[in-house]
Amino acid sequence: MNEHGFIRSVHRQLPDEIYKWKINDNFQGGVADTYYSGKGGDLWIEYKYLKVLPKRPSTEIKTSLSTQQRVWLTDRHNEGRAVAVVIGSPSGIVLLTSPDEWNTPLTCADFIRTAIDKQRLVSYIVETTTSTT
Repeated sequence: MNEHGFIRSVHRQLPDEIYKWKINDNFQGGVADTYYSGKGGDLWIEYKYLKVLPKRPSTEIKTSLSTQQRVWLTDRHNEGRAVAVVIGSPSGIVLLTSPDEWNTPLTCADFIRTAIDKQRLVSYIVETTTSTT
């Protein structure tokens, strides 16, 4: 699987009432990969996919999150938007929802300790975009 396939597999599990937009903008650097909206709000997610995790627990995960992406995501977060970085892998998914989280180095041990499954990620997207409380 690659990043595109991973995003598609998440989108297939989302209910139809959630608007999904896979963004491909060659003119505005740093924009998140996807935009979701529903009656409860909006959510921007930058997806990364790792085909394999490092073997050593202490090895830092390289997500290839660019400086432009970090700035764009942080600026939207500071405006009060729901923003996340999702790192998928065959071993699970890590959901990072604040600049403190996506700007802090993540080791393989951290990844495994905090990993969630795809259904939990789908639930997060649904809850964030449909909850009106």
